[in-house]
Amino acid sequence: KKAILLEGSPGVGKTTLIEALAKVSGHQLVRINLSDQTDMMDLLGTDLPVDSSQGGEGGGGPAAHFSWCDGVLLAALKAGHWVLLDELNLAPQAVLEGLNAMLDHRAQVYLPELGQTFACPPTFRIFAAQNPVQQGGGRK
Repeated sequence: KKAILLEGSPGVGKTTLIEALAKVSGHQLVRINLSDQTDMMDLLGTDLPVDSSQGGEGGGGPAAHFSWCDGVLLAALKAGHWVLLDELNLAPQAVLEGLNAMLDHRAQVYLPELGQTFACPPTFRIFAAQNPVQQGGGRK
């Protein structure tokens, strides 16, 4: 299944159309608004500090460690949801390149931090929406 890109003027209903298709077909849609500040850690995940003093290992004072937290795109992929990448052309080049393996024949994403590859399940689908360059759709 190929990704679908919708391009049109602001307010013409690109997002509403994808939301309606998801509802009618019984798929959960995860909408991700992209910007020039978005990075792959936002989408796929990162190690975050976790307070381990509750349920305590060892006792004593508070201790912290880092634990992996899935990003919104990885969580949607694992669940087989549909994803709408809104304002795709505002995303930095590094994000677009990071999405390539999900969008090409490989249909997977490799996370070196976890040493794991996650394949896109059959129900997973990526849609993207953007405004034309002449109407505020260009990068800075």
